[in-house]
Amino acid sequence: MKATTGILAAGRFEPCDVPPGGLPLSFGDVPSPFGLCRIVLSPFGICHLSFLGKHDNYSPVGDIQRDWPEAAIRRDHDRARQLVDSIFMQADTSALFIRGTPFQLSVWQALLNIPEGETTSYGKLAASIGHPGASRAAGTAVAANRIAWLIPCHRVLRGDGSLGGYRWGTDRKRAMLEWESARI
Repeated sequence: MKATTGILAAGRFEPCDVPPGGLPLSFGDVPSPFGLCRIVLSPFGICHLSFLGKHDNYSPVGDIQRDWPEAAIRRDHDRARQLVDSIFMQADTSALFIRGTPFQLSVWQALLNIPEGETTSYGKLAASIGHPGASRAAGTAVAANRIAWLIPCHRVLRGDGSLGGYRWGTDRKRAMLEWESARI
């Protein structure tokens, strides 16, 4: 299925085209409450937020270039630091610039409806978007999320209540859930 690109802000997705010739993107690797993170900003909003592990030795722009092949990418650690402070220390309302299939977009929008400090299961998530029985597909969409924390995939647990997997490690997922619970 063809991917759609657009802006997700205030809980609404608005499709938009990527400008011809690529997109100017800035990125930085900066500390967060959950370890070093990589944040990428486009003119339309944040398009990537991930956590870097101790043993990550891949190209600094490899993930970004794979997701946005025509992008002009530059480092801007100062801007990334400002964004991270806003994201983790305040109630962030940044626009997100995302690309996904219609199913992925519906799953990611549903993730935004899970209140801080609460969790859901993959099955309940699938049912919430009108696809009961599609828990595996919902899990695949959750795993494809490129904007950690802001699209809160860490709030989804297995049906039995266990943490399940997490791209950036179950210890980090546990820490995120505990941090959110302590904030409310």
